[in-house]
Amino acid sequence: MKFRLFITALLSAAVFFGCDQKPESTETQTEGRIVAAGADGAVKMMRRQSQRFMALYPKSEIVILGGGSKAGIVALNEGRARIAVVSRDLTAEEDSIIRLNGGKAKGYKIAHDGLAVIVNSRNSVRQLTFEQLEKIFTGKVSGWSFAGGSMGMLAVIPGPNLGSGEYFQNIVMKGAPYSKKAYPCSTNAQIVETVRKYPGAVGLVPMSYLYSDWDVWPPVREKGIKAVAVGLVRERGFFMPDQKTVNEGNYPLTHPLYLYVNETLERTYADGRYSLAHGFITFVSSNEGQQILAKQGLVPSTVPVLIKQ
Repeated sequence: MKFRLFITALLSAAVFFGCDQKPESTETQTEGRIVAAGADGAVKMMRRQSQRFMALYPKSEIVILGGGSKAGIVALNEGRARIAVVSRDLTAEEDSIIRLNGGKAKGYKIAHDGLAVIVNSRNSVRQLTFEQLEKIFTGKVSGWSFAGGSMGMLAVIPGPNLGSGEYFQNIVMKGAPYSKKAYPCSTNAQIVETVRKYPGAVGLVPMSYLYSDWDVWPPVREKGIKAVAVGLVRERGFFMPDQKTVNEGNYPLTHPLYLYVNETLERTYADGRYSLAHGFITFVSSNEGQQILAKQGLVPSTVPVLIKQ
């Protein structure tokens, strides 16, 4: 990675009243306890956010749980979480279920991410179009010869709780089902490990999973895997997944990352009390919060960004 990312400016809801996450009268924007659950690929970043927030505000407790975007939405709807971390837009069905329970989901976009297509390091294929990806993951092809490779193929897909799988299915596959021969994984780490193990494997993970350590610069690349360049069509060119191509809007598998709340629940504070969920989201959206997520491989969405080579 030959670029650095600089942040240049500042700043910019659920109503299933679960026992654990019911607001308390003593809660403020910086005091109390809440749970945020969801996108597996954002867990490490969100824990960094919560650690910093709790260091600034010692009377707060922000618990971060993974499980995938769908699991986060279910937890929000059932009142087990006050924030759902979601790597895609809420579906119409999910929104309807929350409304039927008396809630109103509201999403706050905090970042942009890129969904990387990864292959084993021994694979000679370097680029793929949307058409080729559709053939791979629907099972229309069973080997790499159609893309210039020379080995058998194993499609490794995100499990149903991971929002990236549904996003890819809608954008690239136009809603078509994944191949019955595809190998599902429940976490992004499992996808990386499976692709590393099998020479013909191809998988889908957030671009931050291309690296094993973001706490040093440049970040440490994962061994045994590599990303391929992706293009809508061959004539428009191919782009690698990184912060620069995502920020510029060139990488075709770019998607937002949201923090969803049950707005009906959070608005109970309109009588003069305050919501810790909103306080935490405000921090994540601030200059400091956006720098934290940038250092974990995401692209800020609430502050201006300048990327220099």
